[in-house]
Amino acid sequence: MPKAEFKSDDDIRDAILDHLYKAWKNPRGMNSHKLKISQITSDLKKKGIEKKYVIRNLLYLIETGWAVEEVKESQYFTGKMSIPTEKKTYRISKDGIDYFEGSSKFQKSNRFAGINISDIKNSVIVLGDNNFVRNEYKELFESLEDLGRHTRMNSEIPDEEKINYQADIDTIKAQLIKPKPDKDIVRKAWSALKAVATINGVVSFYTKVAPLIEALIK
Repeated sequence: MPKAEFKSDDDIRDAILDHLYKAWKNPRGMNSHKLKISQITSDLKKKGIEKKYVIRNLLYLIETGWAVEEVKESQYFTGKMSIPTEKKTYRISKDGIDYFEGSSKFQKSNRFAGINISDIKNSVIVLGDNNFVRNEYKELFESLEDLGRHTRMNSEIPDEEKINYQADIDTIKAQLIKPKPDKDIVRKAWSALKAVATINGVVSFYTKVAPLIEALIK
C-alpha cells in the first residue's frame, strides 16, 4: 500500500501531476518532459506509491485531460523482417500546467470577441482565458479560479454537483468585470457554494475566497 501521506487517489493524482509538472518545468531538451511509464512508476515508487496505483491514477488523469499519452510508431528491422513497434510517453497537459500556475494571458477564449477593451484598459486587467477583470477584484478572481480547479479535480464530488458549483463560481466571476457587481447575484451564487466548505481538499480554497466575497457584498 502507499505510504500514509497518500490517503486517497486524489493524493496520488496530485503526486503524479506534480512529477509530470516538474519534468515539464525543468526540461533538458524538447522532449525530455515526455516520460516513459517505467520512469514514472520507478520515480514514484521511491515516494511509496506502488505501480498499480500510479497506473490507474495516470489513466484517470489522461481521461480527464490533466495528462497526455503520446504514441510514436516506428519499425524494428531484423534481417529481412520489419516489425512494427510503438513508444508511449506521458506528459502534463496545458490544463495540468494551469492547475499549478493559474491564469495566463495566453489561454485562448473568444468570450469577449467584438469588445474594444482598450477604452477601459486602465480599469481592467486580462487574466487567464482572456478574462477581463477589474483591477480591484484580481485577487478574488484568482481565488475563485483556484476553488473551481480543485472542486473539479476532487473525486469525492459527483460530476453533476461539480457542474453546479462551477456554474455558481462562473456567475460570480462574470460580475467582476463590472464597476459595481450585482451584490444580490454574488450573494445568491456564494450561498449555493457553502456546501464545498465541508469537502476535504477544497475547504482551504473556500476559506481563502470567503473574506474576499464578504468584503464585496457587505
